[in-house]
Amino acid sequence: MPAFLTYLTAVERLSAHVNSLPQEFSRALGEDLEYARFGATLVELPWFGGWKLGLDAWFGHGRAPTFARLMRERAPVSFGLKAAELVSNGALVGTEAGLAFVAGYFTQLCVSRVMEPLVQSLVVSHAKQGESGSAARHRIEWAQSLALMQDLHGSPLVGTPAIRTKMQIRKASGAKGVGRGLYELMRVSSQEAFGDAPSKLEVDGWVRGMYLYALALGSPLGKLKASMGGHLTAKELYRGPGIDVFASLDKGLDNTRDVLTVLGSMIRRNNFGSRSRFKLFEVCPEGSPEQVTKPQAA
Repeated sequence: MPAFLTYLTAVERLSAHVNSLPQEFSRALGEDLEYARFGATLVELPWFGGWKLGLDAWFGHGRAPTFARLMRERAPVSFGLKAAELVSNGALVGTEAGLAFVAGYFTQLCVSRVMEPLVQSLVVSHAKQGESGSAARHRIEWAQSLALMQDLHGSPLVGTPAIRTKMQIRKASGAKGVGRGLYELMRVSSQEAFGDAPSKLEVDGWVRGMYLYALALGSPLGKLKASMGGHLTAKELYRGPGIDVFASLDKGLDNTRDVLTVLGSMIRRNNFGSRSRFKLFEVCPEGSPEQVTKPQAA
């Protein structure tokens, strides 16, 4: 879950170089960056659905919620493909907003796949005595997220109001839920890809929970949370022999551009047939990050 700041950083870097993207996605990111952030954090949003999950997310405890696991492990590429097809047909949500959502979603997917072998190897080599694998992953991903933001902004921003802007995933401010059109885009895509879908009430709860989480991260509590990143080991978790998280993020963004180039062609031709889908699966195979990557040597 703490990787959501990494995905937000990735979307920001993608949007800073829109000239390298197909025109449709370039325009969408320029107009609707908030929807791209929403897509990029979607796999993490279920963690914000209620106080218990929110506390688990804050302290790095607990098992991932159902829909977070589904979106990570079961047909994640098919989910994004269905969303792109619906947007291409002008269904459910505005074209610009929908394309931004799709761009953000595939950014998260591509970046997570590049990061996964690195994180797995660090969990093995840097877990503290008595620390569970999930707790070690939380600590490592959090430290990496803070270091990435430090690299990009000169400060991790956590503990300052500026972090709230980076976490804004709706056009309007405030603790409101998701719009009906965007929800339907998610629901239909989720139902086809996973055989299940969250209710609008659930998704609204995720969005409100993230808003409250952003408020906390932008307060003095955020500075306390930042100190949980294990700063004495942050450098060796971020950049060192065989480890370069920033370079890995950029590699993930290169993969994202490849995927969006194929998707852009499919959208322009409005062709989501089997041959076109096969071309996308060639550059972005179906499966969880663990299934499509292998751990690197520590």
